[in-house]
Amino acid sequence: MTELNPFTFDVESWLTDAALPEESATVYKRADVVSELSDLKRRIDIETRSTDPEQSSASKRPATLEREYEELLHTFSESALTVYVRALTDDELKAVREEFEAGPGKDLTGGAHSLELGYWGIARSIVAVKPAGGTRQPVTMTPESVKAMKDAIGSAQMSKIVVARKRAQDGLPQVDADFLRKRSGTETGAE
Repeated sequence: MTELNPFTFDVESWLTDAALPEESATVYKRADVVSELSDLKRRIDIETRSTDPEQSSASKRPATLEREYEELLHTFSESALTVYVRALTDDELKAVREEFEAGPGKDLTGGAHSLELGYWGIARSIVAVKPAGGTRQPVTMTPESVKAMKDAIGSAQMSKIVVARKRAQDGLPQVDADFLRKRSGTETGAE
């Protein structure tokens, strides 16, 4: 094992590819189809339970409902957008606040001030998006586009982006590989 000598270790070289923490959140623009999906699921359950066991297995009704369900599920999943947010440096946070205070924030107080400042911070934090089935694309958001997004997808989904930003800004970077399959073998806990 190579021992690091504090007098020869090049910190500048080590920092050349350093990056601030990022997090992501996935939101959906077609959350309206969830109500129809719920209704179809109930109808499929009712049809399945009420189907006569002696009836032909080629019964069309549940199959038609299931196809409709699959189509709506596809519509919902294709409307996904993954939003990537990055932690901001102290200087960036200060610059956002100063720019806001010099502009629209100078006349705001209380909750309105905090809400609008939040839009500014989120806009600066969003660095990329990835549409369903697409690739990650860098973006530049404005506070107005963040507000428009919130109005379009709702406060609950917007809170997922806010939580991701908070994790990126205040949390320690963590990697969770628990979802990976364990290797087969003879050791304890192997599948």
